[in-house]
Amino acid sequence: MAIYVKAFSLVLKTVSKPLAKQVKEMAKSHPFLRELSISMALKADSLYQTIMSPTPLNEPIISSGGRRMKIPKKPPVMTEDQALQAAGDFLAEATVFGIAGGLVWWEQSKSAEKDEKKAAAAKEEREQLTTMIALQQRTLQDVTEVLKEFEQNRRETSAVLEEMQRRERERDSRRWWGWAA
Repeated sequence: MAIYVKAFSLVLKTVSKPLAKQVKEMAKSHPFLRELSISMALKADSLYQTIMSPTPLNEPIISSGGRRMKIPKKPPVMTEDQALQAAGDFLAEATVFGIAGGLVWWEQSKSAEKDEKKAAAAKEEREQLTTMIALQQRTLQDVTEVLKEFEQNRRETSAVLEEMQRRERERDSRRWWGWAA
């Protein structure tokens, strides 16, 4: 079964790359997706430029000696073609990543189900062993009680036997001296 799952995931990963190309082409050709992609890519680039610029662009940079330094130029803005290309690449990579992430999630859920079955089997086995141990403990207690009863009976029988032997010796000793019993 595991080899089929691995083969299936490999096929899906292989198929995801041409699918990503199709998504990329659709983003370039469909008018709504084209406009959305361009606007989102330009906004992402603007945010990136804002975060990555070392200083605000309208303030002059002054060195530690008090001299005025070159003012950095405003970073170039992406063209629509560059934005469309970046958005298409992003959508293609997101498609491949989404499919791969879905496969990882699916394989993890299968593994979790398998682990749950193993845990349930182990729990059932532990319960059976616990029941067996409890039964053996009761049996051991019963055997101990029986042995105590046998020991008590042996002592009583030994005492009676010793008493009988003592009486027999007394009778024999009287006969030896000529006494009749």
